[in-house]
Amino acid sequence: LHTAPASGATCVFPVAVVTGGNRGIGYHVAHQLRVCGMDVIIACRDPVRGQEAAERLGAIYMQLDLSSADSIDDFVRRFKKQFKRLDVLVNNAAISFKAEDPMPIELRAGPTLRINFWGTVRLTDALLPLMRKTAAMDGSPRLVNVSSSAGRLRQLSSELQEQFSAPDLDRDRLFHLVSKFQVDVSNGRHLAEGWGESSYAFSKLALTAYTRIVAREEAETMRANACCPGECSTETTSFTGPRAPGAGARCVVKLALLLDDAPTGEFWQDERVSCW
Repeated sequence: LHTAPASGATCVFPVAVVTGGNRGIGYHVAHQLRVCGMDVIIACRDPVRGQEAAERLGAIYMQLDLSSADSIDDFVRRFKKQFKRLDVLVNNAAISFKAEDPMPIELRAGPTLRINFWGTVRLTDALLPLMRKTAAMDGSPRLVNVSSSAGRLRQLSSELQEQFSAPDLDRDRLFHLVSKFQVDVSNGRHLAEGWGESSYAFSKLALTAYTRIVAREEAETMRANACCPGECSTETTSFTGPRAPGAGARCVVKLALLLDDAPTGEFWQDERVSCW
């Protein structure tokens, strides 16, 4: 990674965290951010694949399991001890059950939301103070949440769409809605209550809604956006996606490098603002 010049003068480079940066789209995001001159931390569960990816990219690996609150808290403690700034946070890590997996939604919802929403929110909220500190040091922090076109509002009833898209939606209300989805799924009432049929799609919808809240809260300190990288050829899609993961990563990286007057709180697809 970057080091200070031999003269001893301070040399500060942007620092980026990419969750799930050991493979697929996340790996290519990490690679492209390294090419842009950032010091990149690859945060993922698998220490072997994480370390291998970090070595290939000239990055740093730090273990993080988004399904574990203890792991998230430990990651944040270690990160803050080692780094004094955070310029870019890319929340890329997520799980998705295969279409052919026979597990019913009642069993999928908990694990999916634990990582894709609750764990991601816990990590982000814990790192936001450091991003604010970076902004105060003349930095320009960027939060990029990797969502999906599957997470559009149309999966919900019109009443629920209005609630999730409300401009004054706050954290308490969002968390209540996500919890209600989980309860309704466990009771087999999710369709009757206006929810969709996919826990993955809902987790990405909830993540986009959270992104909009953070963008509103942090309007003076950072740009926060969600995006769909497209259906890429990765392990998640069993390598059937039509888009190369490097191409999908470009939208994510574009949001990580946005200018200060660029849009915030938006959903992006194909490198432009799209309809959520």
